[in-house]
Amino acid sequence: MDVDAALGEYGEVQAQECRDLLAILRGMGIASADRVYQPGDAIYNEGEYGDALYVLISGVVKLFRPYSGSKEATLRLLKSWDIFGHLAFAGEAKQRAYAEAVTECKVTKVPKIFMERAIRREPRAALKMMTLLELRLVQYEELVKCLLPRETEVRLANLLPILSRKFGERGEDGRSVTIDLRLTHQDLAAMVASTRESVTKVLNEMRNRGVLKIEGGRITLKDYAALERISRV
Repeated sequence: MDVDAALGEYGEVQAQECRDLLAILRGMGIASADRVYQPGDAIYNEGEYGDALYVLISGVVKLFRPYSGSKEATLRLLKSWDIFGHLAFAGEAKQRAYAEAVTECKVTKVPKIFMERAIRREPRAALKMMTLLELRLVQYEELVKCLLPRETEVRLANLLPILSRKFGERGEDGRSVTIDLRLTHQDLAAMVASTRESVTKVLNEMRNRGVLKIEGGRITLKDYAALERISRV
């Protein structure tokens, strides 16, 4: 596996497209609002009116939905230069999930009315927005694939490389990649629709086989070939 290619698959394109879009908006005199959120702060709640495009400038944000009472399903973890928010230009514009800061975050909010104006007046803004929405769709489709297998082991084997591409830092050996997030077993369970007990069992088995290691809540992937073999089961 080409680690450098994996780490940069979407990130560089996503970041450049976001920067370009914001530069186009500034050039048109369109205002945006910047806000800093602390860990645990709600950025918006499910059911709120979707009135803006959100751009994550720095930090990590979690999108999630509750189910079965007290349980949560993590839909996505976002990093710098991800876009989020349900920005419907037609039909009902309500947020379909909760957005919460995981770390200290800086978020740029562009009101929907200004985005509509920019897209109508400037073809470049429309093209940038289409590209960003396409990238977001591709990443959602990747995560959906993680939920298709029945076994927790296979779901994790699909999920962990995705997280490494998004949040990974290459090790000194040039082969291993550390997911630079403190993820609890419950966090991972919420992402693969499993139980904490099942995730703990699978992670321990993977660690014993040398597929990964866990230190301080951070997971280092050591054997991508093994993960790929598991994911094909």
